[in-house]
This record gives sequence, C-alpha cells and structure tokens, in this order.
Amino acid sequence: MKLLFSSMFLYEYSTDMIAKAAKLAELDGVEFWPETPHFWVDRDENKLNCFKNICVAIHAPVLDLNPVSINEKICSLTIEESLYAINLASKLHAELVTFHAGKRSAKREPVWADYLSLHRYLRILKNYAAIKNVAIALENSEPNVNNLCKRADEILEFLQKYNIYFTFDIKHALVSRDAEKFIELAFDRIANVHVSYFDSQNHHVEPSKGEEVGKILKILSDYGYNSVITIELDDLGIGNIEFSKKVEILKKEANFVRSFF
Repeated sequence: MKLLFSSMFLYEYSTDMIAKAAKLAELDGVEFWPETPHFWVDRDENKLNCFKNICVAIHAPVLDLNPVSINEKICSLTIEESLYAINLASKLHAELVTFHAGKRSAKREPVWADYLSLHRYLRILKNYAAIKNVAIALENSEPNVNNLCKRADEILEFLQKYNIYFTFDIKHALVSRDAEKFIELAFDRIANVHVSYFDSQNHHVEPSKGEEVGKILKILSDYGYNSVITIELDDLGIGNIEFSKKVEILKKEANFVRSFF
C-alpha cells in the first residue's frame, strides 16, 4: 500500500514544501494537482524535481473546467488540460491520473448529450494514456443533481467499457449513502482511494472525524485492498493554520488510515 496526500491541502505552498510535508508526515508521496498556483503560474517542470524521490499520482485539472459542458470550447479545453495531465504523469512516472466525470451545465439530471460528451472524453483520454503508458482512473462524483457518475452502477458502466481504473472517493460515497455498493460493484477496478470525512459545509476534513470512514476502510482491508490511498483534505474546512500544524494533521490521519490495514 502507498499512502499519499492531496496537494490541495497545501494549495498556497511551493512544490518543495509539498514534497517536504510528505516526508515529514512519513507518507509515501503526494497526489499532485497541477493547478497548485506555484506550479500553474508558469508550468515550469523544474519545480517538480522535488517529487523525484517520492511516489506521485496526478489529479487532472478541474478548476473552471467541465468535460461535458454545453459550451464546446470548455469541453475542448478540458480535454487539452487532461491530456496535459497524462503527459505530465508520464514524465513523472506517476502511479495514475484521476479524472472527474463532469456535470450537466444546467442544474438538472444529466441527459443523453452529457453522456455522449463523457464517452468522447474518456475515449480520447484512454487512447492517449495507452500511448503514454499511463494508468487513468475515473472518480465517483458528489451526489449533486447534475453530476455524472455519482452512482455505483453508472460509474461501473464507464469503467468496464473503457477498461480503466476507479478512484474511490469515500467522502463522496458517504454523502451519497451507498459507499459499500461502490466497493461491492467496482472493487477490482479501485486503484486509488480518496480518504476524508465531511463537515457541515461539505468540505473534505479529517477522516478520523467520521466513524463511517473507519467502517469503509475496514471493508476495503477485508477485501484485500493494497494499492494507493490518498488523504484528501480541504484547507478551507480545517482553517488557517501554519505548515507544521498541517504536517501534524497529515501524520495523525496517516496513522488513522494505517490502523485498518
């Protein structure tokens, strides 16, 4: 098992500090969001040299993007940035790249046109990932009305059709109230587990705050899960604290996760 943390928890920090946090918290590495401002401002890949000696996964860009937007220009830009993420993963020898399924532009249930866009998106990514020898994984969405792939049976259809992996987000699944169903239907596809709990504002907060998280981790352990686990925390849900305190939180939550495996 490889235990990582999401770089979004250190959103305002440099890549050097993000890599340092992984080592200080005794984690194996980081799931890197390229939108981290220190990197995104110029995309200078020299800033990623600090990740050479740790395990890296990539989370494809999502801010202001949507692969199934009604605006074709936004769809095209999302594809472009996602292909960039795959190429970046290839250069960093990353474990995998995680993608979001997107959402219908209107706050209504998705329709056939939205799913057609998602099929196009995944078909393009799958083909490019095969060329770059990169593993890709689709993440289950928040249970908002207009989100695609928020249900276990729905995401399984896409995982099987494109023969891709699954990033299982525990917090999203707990909010959906069907976390166990995701494991039952798609365990063999899981290559990354996002671990967190949620607060009253629906932020990703410390997994140790929710006993339901422990239950899901125990189930994963019983199933024999032994791949990537990512502690995914939202700094907005935890508050404005200094670097050393964030490292302490990461170390504590890492020990919490390890206790189930």
